[in-house]
Amino acid sequence: MKEMIAKLQERIGKAADGVIGRIQREENDLHIRFSYLAKPDRLNPNTYTSKDDVAQWRQTLQQFKEKADALAKLYENADLDLGNALLQQRINQAIADQIKKELIQSFPWDIIKKKNQLTQEFASEFGALLTFYGDNWGSWKTGPAAGVPSFEDPKLASTFQSLKDKLSTVGAQIEDQYRAMIR
Repeated sequence: MKEMIAKLQERIGKAADGVIGRIQREENDLHIRFSYLAKPDRLNPNTYTSKDDVAQWRQTLQQFKEKADALAKLYENADLDLGNALLQQRINQAIADQIKKELIQSFPWDIIKKKNQLTQEFASEFGALLTFYGDNWGSWKTGPAAGVPSFEDPKLASTFQSLKDKLSTVGAQIEDQYRAMIR
């Protein structure tokens, strides 16, 4: 009997790792990409060397969006994928359904939903910042304080500060959600 239970636990572990492990790996990859985009240098137009540099960051942002969308899809399909993985491990349907239910209920769904929404907002705001850089290329100079550009046009300065503040706020909220996920 102990041997049967041990084998069942092993098969459940394989199924769960196949689905949940993949989600965790993709979540980690997305967080690394987010951290790269959220670096203070990305909010300083003086760190961009040309409009081509801005275009390359737009490609990086697109890859980030695609990864975020793929991760959202993994969460969306977690119930089905976990059910299939358990059945592939030759676990009885009734037992598999109960295990799947317990595992799916253990996901912090409110946090996941909030983080996904904030991630989309961050991507949108970062895209707006890159558009601002491209549209207003050369309108800033290095400011008196390190990492703070100076704009002659007060309207551009205000727009830049607003975009920067939004990104900083949303970025901090995303980090809060990641911390909440691992509690």
